[in-house]
Order: sequence, then C-alpha cells, then structure tokens
Amino acid sequence: MELYFPAGSKHQKHHMSGEAHKDLVWWDEVLAQALQRSIDSPKRETISTWTNAASTKGLGAFFISNLQPIPQPDMAFSRALPRDIIRKKEHLNTQEMRAVEQALLHWGSSWHGKRVLLHTNNRSVAYGIVKRTIRGGSMEVLPRCLLLTAEYDLELEAQWISTNANALAEALSRFDYEKITDLAPQLLQEICSPQKHGWRTYSTRDSLVSPPIIYGEASHPPPNAITKALDPVLGFSASSPTSATTTEDASQPKLPG
Repeated sequence: MELYFPAGSKHQKHHMSGEAHKDLVWWDEVLAQALQRSIDSPKRETISTWTNAASTKGLGAFFISNLQPIPQPDMAFSRALPRDIIRKKEHLNTQEMRAVEQALLHWGSSWHGKRVLLHTNNRSVAYGIVKRTIRGGSMEVLPRCLLLTAEYDLELEAQWISTNANALAEALSRFDYEKITDLAPQLLQEICSPQKHGWRTYSTRDSLVSPPIIYGEASHPPPNAITKALDPVLGFSASSPTSATTTEDASQPKLPG
C-alpha cells in the first residue's frame, strides 16, 4: 500500500507496511458498522462461555445463558485444528485466542446485543481481551475477535479461571468422551463433528450452514430406518392398527382366496 502526500512534501510517496495496512483495513471495517447506543440502554442478557485449546488436538467451547443454565448439544463444540495451523506450531496463546474466535464465529450472530463473559484458563488471552491488545501471534487473531464483537453488538469481557474450573472445555478440546460423560453426558448425544463442519473464518462465516452432528458413543438407527415405540401391552407398534390380525407382513406371500 502506498500513501500520497501534498506535492512538494519530502514524503510525497511513502510505502506502508503490511501490518499498518491491516490496521487501517480493520478500522475501516469497524467504523463501517456505525453502531449507536443509548446511555440509558437496558441491561443486557449475559452469556457465559468457556473456551480451551489442546495443543495439536483441537479446540473446545460451550456456553450457557439465563434461559438455559445447562449446556445443550447446540451450545458446545469440539473442533480439530486444521493441518496448516498444526504445521505452524503456533504458540498456545494463539491457539487459545483462536478458540475464542471460533466461539464468536459459531455463536456470535445468535448472541447479538448481549453481554458475553468469557472464561479461559490462559492469563494472556484473558488480559489481552480486557486490554484489547496482546503480544505475539495472538495479535493477528484478537483484532478479528474485536471486529466480530462490534459487528454483533456484543460486550465482550474476559475472566481467568483455573484449569480445574475449565474442565469441560478442556475435555471438549481433547475429544475426551469419557470425561465429557462424567461432566455433561447430554452433550455426547450430539457433538459437532469437526471433520464434517470444517474450520470457520471471518470471510466465510455468513455462507456456512448449521453444523452437522455425530453421536458420541450412543447407538442410533441408520438414516433410512423408521423406529416406532412399542405398546407395552399389545406388543406391537402403538401406531399400527389396534387389531393384530389386520396387519400384513410384506415379506410373506399372500395366500390365494
């Protein structure tokens, strides 16, 4: 990128660094949101979310709200890290910040206008979000997180917690189904599939549909199977005719007459 100054200036033509260009692009997108807030705005509903990154394994997160204090399958994810990110051998702080970004990309639109209280066991990420700046590679991810909060009109706050207090998010990031069973067994019925769902980015967030699901260790019927509850008294499907003699088995040949 090049800047042009008034004629006669010794800096009439000056090259701008890539980082400065990124900053200007970021500010251009933030200011384009043109958000307006009233001083007497009502108190916002609080969304509490927990995130974690597990080195080369993946990212995990879940959230709860006042209306739903127990995390449900659509309120949690376990997501594998893309291979290119694994090959970069990013610092753990950067991966932890990516977990925050994925949570905002995944649920930000549904949190519109709310207060988001983030819980993380990474001090650098917690302080970085509070101070709106951080050192190292995490600084490449943090601006996108702040841009998402502006786009979805969120009040993002962060709080450091111990690793023990972040046990469920850690289990999700490590795909530790045994531990998930102990902490939140309801999540094993429907956990987002990282293989099918892929990796969200800021530029593709609006083109993605709801994530597909996998079924932990619970057995489930094949897609083309139709299951019906059995009547405990009659011994056949409660939705079938009331008389067992009126049912026909399609697999048996019909008798003449």
